Amino acid sequence: MTIGEKIKYLRKTKGISQEVLAQELNINRNFLSRIETEKSEPTSTILKNLAHIFNISIDSLLDLNQKDTSTDDKIKLLTEQAKYLSNKDLDFILRMTSIMKEEYVKNKTNGTEK
Repeated sequence: MTIGEKIKYLRKTKGISQEVLAQELNINRNFLSRIETEKSEPTSTILKNLAHIFNISIDSLLDLNQKDTSTDDKIKLLTEQAKYLSNKDLDFILRMTSIMKEEYVKNKTNGTEK
């Protein structure tokens, strides 16, 4: 299921119109329609807000927990998605990955790798 299809499915499951969801997201209804039909990509802010509105994780929204996705494919996906992010969001991701790397190295060094 594409991200647009998933958003449409979640919206319809909750009985929310495009107009109402667009208002909650503070975007134009036409833009939401374009996202649902895969003609536009949602911003990171929209994704965060959608996850909050539908009470699901961003991972779930983006289907990032797919077990058949290789590490190389995930890195490629991250790179492609990063092109659409603001500098503020990119800085946040860089800080988070830096912290995660430090934890990984620390755990690996202490023999407590998860």
